[in-house]
Amino acid sequence: MARYRIAAIGGDGIGPEVVGEALRVLDVVADVLGFGCGVERFPWGCGYYESHGHMMPGDAIELLSRFDAIYLGAVGMPSVVPEEVALRGVVLAIRFGFDQFANVRPVKPLAGAPYPLARPDASEIDFVVVREATEGMYLGLGGRYPADAPEVAEIAGLRAVFGRSRELAVQTGVYSEAGCRRIMERAFRLAEERGRLGQVTSATKANAMGHGMTLWNDVFDEVARGHRDVKAEWQNVDALAMRFVARPETLDVVVAPNLFGDILTDLSASLLGGLGFAPSANLTDGHWPSMFEPCHGSAPDIAGQGIANPTAALLTLAMMLEDLGEEAAARAVEAGVRKVVAEGRVRTPDMGGAASTAEMGEAVAEAAAGLAAQG
Repeated sequence: MARYRIAAIGGDGIGPEVVGEALRVLDVVADVLGFGCGVERFPWGCGYYESHGHMMPGDAIELLSRFDAIYLGAVGMPSVVPEEVALRGVVLAIRFGFDQFANVRPVKPLAGAPYPLARPDASEIDFVVVREATEGMYLGLGGRYPADAPEVAEIAGLRAVFGRSRELAVQTGVYSEAGCRRIMERAFRLAEERGRLGQVTSATKANAMGHGMTLWNDVFDEVARGHRDVKAEWQNVDALAMRFVARPETLDVVVAPNLFGDILTDLSASLLGGLGFAPSANLTDGHWPSMFEPCHGSAPDIAGQGIANPTAALLTLAMMLEDLGEEAAARAVEAGVRKVVAEGRVRTPDMGGAASTAEMGEAVAEAAAGLAAQG
């Protein structure tokens, strides 16, 4: 019997609540399909920061390296820890620590979920955003300097307003040829595997970012030549954002640098009914554990009320199972979620119902177990 070690980090706010339901469903499908999961929970996040002065212990990456996958609920409690500290202390620390370079976000609306567009029909939308997650503007390079500091002497002379400022902030983005190439290769392979439109769309902005984005574009052209069976196209990110709303049915796989991908993926969540329906995976090249996290954040305003929507967390569980090679379990979980949402009998308040987080999790567990048993 296959057995997997899972590190579960509930995190903050509603994180522990939705993680609890995901682990409930995991136990059920593992029992039905005959594989084992040893789950170890870690109490890291803003609460841990209050007690220890940091979001995770110094040996967190070493500890997590012993697991097959990492399942993260949510991180963030702005009233307790500054957002930039919380994000870098857990999510980015794990992404960078394990080189989880591919943030993958599927966009396939669920029948019965809130849907904002008059057209197209929700059934016509089925695409995936593949975001480079370890380079670009999120490296944290740069700093804040007095305008007369020697570090920014050349910059201060570029604009009159710079010279009139008390302080300058420099945020440096770095794009590597190898980093661009590996995320693009993953995107093209995914387009081949999906067999939908056979298309990869690159998000770029070379007309305004003439260094990083021209490198991105050049590598995209090279990678495209190695995948002649896939249609390759590019679009400036501002126009592409409009396309996400106006013509989402024309998308198949979108590949994007870190900052653009971050913005586009949250926009794409609106097509699913909101962040409560948006799953996510941070994938490695297989040498280290990948991390799986729903996209909704910690939602401190409803934490502890038992009304959080666990849909994104459950779909994220399906992504984790697929990555582990448990395809039957992944299909059962996703189909179970879709069945419960489509039937509409069990709905959390954000969907117009009165069900609790636990009731939603229980309904999906029952549906997934039945589907898993049917094979």
